[in-house]
Amino acid sequence: MFLGYFNKERKKRRHRSFSVIFILFFSFICLYNVDAANNVKLQGWHLVDSGKHLDWTGKTKYSKRFNKAVEEWNNYKPRVIRKDTAFTIADVQISDYYLQTEVAGVTTDTGHIKFNKFHMDSFSLRKRRNTCTHELGHALGLAHNVKKSIMYEINTDMVHLRAADKASYDAAYKRY
Repeated sequence: MFLGYFNKERKKRRHRSFSVIFILFFSFICLYNVDAANNVKLQGWHLVDSGKHLDWTGKTKYSKRFNKAVEEWNNYKPRVIRKDTAFTIADVQISDYYLQTEVAGVTTDTGHIKFNKFHMDSFSLRKRRNTCTHELGHALGLAHNVKKSIMYEINTDMVHLRAADKASYDAAYKRY
């Protein structure tokens, strides 16, 4: 009798463990839409408005590189990313900050792109541009991707979109 009770309890614990693992895995899949075969990796959020535009405002010390980053994305899908005007509502606010961390830039789901002067000031022009292009990718809904892409999680001197970036952007664009 006692042994039967013990086995039932062990089965319940095993079932609970499996349930927790399943929930964690399912949560990850919902948070990041991943199509590994095509290197499509999306975040669970984006900052593009219902008109399929990403209107930005603000100031950054790295505006030349930021404008080049906007141009890079818009060369692939024209007129999606635009500077805010009196007739639009800004979706993204760009700014700079200084903090001694490992992060060169950050994009938040609340509509902020911030560049860390601690790193950006020491970067080459290409690495600055890479950071700007990468952070705009997050605003567009892209997650970190493969090594040879703008959306790779580590800063490089790569400044042009690659196949993985374009595939992810295509998938994200369908969700807007």
